[in-house]
Parts: sequence; C-alpha cells; structure tokens
Amino acid sequence: MVGDPAAVVFTRKQQGAFERLYDWLNSVAARNGDARPGPVVASSDATIVTRAKSVDVDDVEVVGESYYRQAFADLFIRAGKPLGGVTWYQAVLVAEPDNPHDENAVAVSVDGHKVGHIPADLAPTIQRDVRAANRRGEQVCVAARIWAACDDATWSARVTLDPTEEPEPEWRYVDEPHWPGRISPDGAERLTDSGSLRQYERYRAALIVHGRAVDDYRPDVAQARADGDPARALAILGECIDAAERAAAIVFAKPDQWPTEQAATIYRGLKDYDAEVAVLERYFAASPDHAGTKGLRTRLTRARELAGKESGTAPASVEESVAASETVVTLAGPRPVIDVALPFAAELSYEIEHIDAIKSVVDEAGGSVGAALYASAFLRERHHRPHGFGYVDVYINRKLVGSVAAIEADAVREIVRRDEYTGHDCCVRCRVFLASIERKSARITLGRYEDVVEREDETESAARTRQQAVELEAMRMERLAAGGQEAADQRRRLVRDKDYIEWVETIKDLKREKRYADALQLALECVDAAERDAVFHQCAPPPAYTEHAAMLYRKLGNANGEVRILERYERACPDDQGSSSIAERLVKARARL
Repeated sequence: MVGDPAAVVFTRKQQGAFERLYDWLNSVAARNGDARPGPVVASSDATIVTRAKSVDVDDVEVVGESYYRQAFADLFIRAGKPLGGVTWYQAVLVAEPDNPHDENAVAVSVDGHKVGHIPADLAPTIQRDVRAANRRGEQVCVAARIWAACDDATWSARVTLDPTEEPEPEWRYVDEPHWPGRISPDGAERLTDSGSLRQYERYRAALIVHGRAVDDYRPDVAQARADGDPARALAILGECIDAAERAAAIVFAKPDQWPTEQAATIYRGLKDYDAEVAVLERYFAASPDHAGTKGLRTRLTRARELAGKESGTAPASVEESVAASETVVTLAGPRPVIDVALPFAAELSYEIEHIDAIKSVVDEAGGSVGAALYASAFLRERHHRPHGFGYVDVYINRKLVGSVAAIEADAVREIVRRDEYTGHDCCVRCRVFLASIERKSARITLGRYEDVVEREDETESAARTRQQAVELEAMRMERLAAGGQEAADQRRRLVRDKDYIEWVETIKDLKREKRYADALQLALECVDAAERDAVFHQCAPPPAYTEHAAMLYRKLGNANGEVRILERYERACPDDQGSSSIAERLVKARARL
C-alpha cells in the first residue's frame, strides 16, 4: 500500500478506533445507498456478497419497526403499494458499536432506510460476524420479507430476515375491491382492515329486506305457516333468498341457508317437487364451491326422485356435489407418498358426512364398532383460489373420511404446503374410533392422538368439552381471587358455585338420560343468572339456556310453560336486541296451544 494516496495507516493501539471508524463509514454508505465498503480498503480488493455464510439470520424477526414508520411509507409508496402489503428487498446488516442504547446493536437497512434492529439476544454474535465480514471488504446482505399496512394514516410493519418458508408472492393492500371476498382471484391484492369493514357493511346492507335483516323474518315465516298461508311464507322466503345471495356474492361465501331450507320444506309439503328441486339447485349454483351441507345434498337427491327427474338438470359442479353424498369419495391422481410426523394432535370434522367410508375402513382392517383402530392417513389440500385456503381432506385406504377441523387447519395446512412436500401426499399416523353407525358417530384424530384421548370411547366433542371445562374453571377461580368488581361480576354469574356457562354440558347429559325435570331446574337457574348478568351489563341474555328450558317444557308436555319462558326472554331483552330464533320458536309454541 506504499505510495497509495488513499491508504490510511493505523498503529496497533489505534485498532479499536479504526474498527469503529470503518463501521461508521459503512453505516453511512448503507444509509446513502452506496454499496462500496469504504475508503480504508483498496477498491480493487473490495467484494460485496449477497450473504455471508458465517452470519446466521434465518427467520430472524427484526425489532423496533415502529420507530421507523416513515421509512416503510417511503419504501411502499415507491413500490406502488401506498397502503402496504408484502414486498421483498435485500437488507443490509450494519454494525452499530457506538449505539448509545446497546454497543452490540446491529441495524437493518433497506434501500438506504433504517427499518429496525436485530433482537438484542442475537446482536452480539451477529455484530461480531458482520464486523468480521466488513473487515474482509464484504457487506452482509440478506433477503427480507416486509409486511406493512397503513391504517388511519399510521404505518405498522414486520420485517423477517431470510425466511426459510416458501417465498410468498408480493401483494398489495387496497381499500376498494373489484372482486368478491377479501383476496383478489390472482392473489395480488387484499383488502385493508378499513376496506374489509366497508365490505362487511355492504354485506350487512345487502341482507336488509324492507328495513329488516333477513334473519329477523324467521318468526314471520313461522307465523305464515302456522296460519296455513304457504303462499305468504314463500313470498317472504323468496325475498330473503334474493338478499342472501346478494350478500354472499359480496364476500365470496355460501348464502344464508335457512330461507332455502324453509322454502324446500314448504314445497315438499305442497308436493311441488319441481319447485323444491329448483330452489335447492339455485342454492348450490349460488355457492362458490357449489356444495352445501350433506343434508341439502340428500334433500336434493330425494326431491329429484319424487319429481321423477334424472341427474343432469343442474350444472356439472352441482351434480358432482350431489354425487359426493351418494358414494364413497376416493383419492384421485396418486402421488408419491412422504411420511410426516405431526408435532400435535389434530381432530377431524365432517366425519358424519363420510360415515360409510369410515365403516368401510374399519371393516377392511378387521376392526369393529366401539374399538379404536390405528392406521395411516393421507392429507391433501382441496382445490382453492390462488393464495387462498382450501380444506385439508383426510383419506384412509384412499377413502375420504373427513377434513381437518378449523381449529387445527392452519397449522396442518402450513405443514402440507412445505417445499419438500410439494407434489406429495403427506402420510400421518391416525386413530379412528367408530362409536355408532346408527347415530353416525365417529372420531378421527391425527398425529399425537395420545395427548387428547383420555379414554377409548371419548368423542371429539367430549374431549374439547373436557379441555374447555378446565379452562372455564381456571378463569372462574382467577376472577374470584382478583377481588373487587371482577369478583363481584363473577359471583353474579354463579349457579351452584359454578359459572352458569359451565353447566351447558351437564344440562345436555341430563336430557340424554331423560332426567327432564332435573335438567329443567338447572336450566332455569342458569336463565336466572344469565338475566342477572344481562341486566347489569344492559344487554340481551344469551338465548341458549332459554331454548334448553323451552325444549324441556315441551318434553314434559307443558306447552304453557314453554310459551312463558320464551315470553320471559323477550321481556328481558332491551329493544332491538332480541333473538330471531327465540321469536320463531315462540310463534310455533303459541300455535301449539
């Protein structure tokens, strides 16, 4: 370096000062968007690396983004995403040994903007590696996924360095959609929270018929039927079906089902089977996936039989949905299989719709009703909109036996979508328990089933109820121990030393045991507690306990008692806060007097 006018020579005693100056010059260069390492190293020897392998920042979540809101505004506006979204940048790691808050600090710079820091627990190691790379003439750059959103003129953001998951395509937020639902069909745009709120307001507005919500017409339909006036009931239902379809189209969802069910029931009673078929096929056609519940599919099949119609009168997608209810669905398109160990237990839903397939699986394995069967299952995500979410279907012996329950679906979907599993069927261990064919009762649990199965014949609902009971008891004890107003609120809700919501399953058990008088007494005590709490909070009490009591009065043959408890609920509700289901039940109860 002799004779080089750009060379700067330091003695060993000045080594620390040299390193600090070098790091400072690099930080200035990064802020100014200059990728050169600095003047203290001969430019001919300088190199820039996309990633220094010695610096481990896989999946590191940057901290302190809230201090750099303007940086995110600048970055996203420049990227054509003025309301935010997801974008990718190369981030530069900049050592900050002179940071007044932490001498080990490492800043994260994106396109000349500081956007945060490496977490404090990781900073010492990463700063050491960054400074070592800088001394070699290297600048440490890593891929950064940046999510940001501007809501009410305030930016929030999250920066993840070098994510190991499958790269997420870039997308942007918009306030006004040009498509139904929250995500555009190509996945390139999504609604902001404020845009979603406005969309929801449009959805609610679409459900208004002559100034009333569709659901509020339940008692009107019940009254028309009680009066023997099916034409009036069908006229109301026709407008409700129109509104339900308009609203569903806004949010890309299935329409509200009850008007269609009521209309189909009335047409069946009138023996107008062609009209019944037409109203049911209309519902399937209006649904995004053209698939309703198994009950609706079964009803449509029967209505066609009564009308003397052959399959094929509806769109092909509707025909496929109905056919699925009539046969065991098998896994199509065999793929390579890869074994996957789920690190948790995942319950299935919709087993009731596949009870024949489950029975076939048990029979083929030589099992029996009432005994657990241990098998392997294949997971496959159902077809869905790009970047959307499809059901994760579960197959045993290539037969569809259900779908992963919503509670665990996101976690299972994340596993199925991993890069290494692309194009494969994921094979997991599972437990099958067929409790009853007549009641169509079965429970299938994937993964670590031993963590959630307390006894062999325990149902999924019983397992979830057991866990919920533990949580509710802990919550009650915590509130009572807190003292003051919180304890007073809890005491107001007590029934036999428990919160009234803790008695739901006991009431159901008493009903199953046909101990109707005991169940009614407990339900009435819960009604008292619910009303006490509702009066204090000036809101409507939850209707479930009133409905239990009404059903029990009917079981006991006390029609007057049924009417009185339903009327009591309506009196307990503030104006415009009643329950349409209670009002509908009251109309029917009065008609039976």
